[in-house]
Amino acid sequence: MDEGPVLYEKDGAVVTVTMNRPDQMNNFGGGLFEGLGEAATRFNDDDEARVMILTGRGKAFCAGGDLKSIDQRLRSREPRPLRTPERQRQSIFQNTKFTRRTNIYKPMIAAVNGYCFAGGLELALTCHFIIAAESSEYGVLNRRWAVPLVDGGTYRLPLWVGAGNALYLIQTGKRIDVHEAHRMGLVQEIVLDEQLLPRARELAEIMAVVPQSGLTGDTEAALRGFGRPYDEGLAIEAMIGSTTEISGEALGRFVGKRYNP
Repeated sequence: MDEGPVLYEKDGAVVTVTMNRPDQMNNFGGGLFEGLGEAATRFNDDDEARVMILTGRGKAFCAGGDLKSIDQRLRSREPRPLRTPERQRQSIFQNTKFTRRTNIYKPMIAAVNGYCFAGGLELALTCHFIIAAESSEYGVLNRRWAVPLVDGGTYRLPLWVGAGNALYLIQTGKRIDVHEAHRMGLVQEIVLDEQLLPRARELAEIMAVVPQSGLTGDTEAALRGFGRPYDEGLAIEAMIGSTTEISGEALGRFVGKRYNP
């Protein structure tokens, strides 16, 4: 395993992606954000990689943007080069950014340790569910510095926790503990800090051994149907379900009572 800003480790069918800037609270500087995009592409393109765990090294999952670099850039006397609206749009919506990837239907688990703030929260919401350490904390803390959410937070957070909870976090910038996050539905499980990665790994291995066509197909149907009108959501489910290969071997295990989830 190398020592870059993002560590990529594959063990069987499970990939663990670790943000590796602990002294900077795993903020997005130092090539970390670019490294996450590369890791997402690598995971999605590898047919043998079935589940991804995203976590952070040190006492933070991710504290969001590199505010010092942003401040230095804003204070610089050098004017930023003008970009056309189209170029600006391409920069914002480039699909190589981890938080702009909407086509990964293999399971992605956020194993959140410590601080999960601002862009770090947006990063966690890019995954499919969150396993949280007892010590973890959450919040849209960028509200305090006039920094907007630009990595999917304004879209994903209301879908995840409902409009009221989302706007409560977005507007107040409140810092919440893991128990309040769990009450909101932001995190799905709370575990002791030392059990965070073992529990995430346990869940990943369960998902890695089930028939993948049904797992990824249902995930795709849920993600693509979310927020659409009822009939459109059902149509997407039917379309994807009709092309999903049903495993005879898996059905045989069920009929023979050889499967214990």
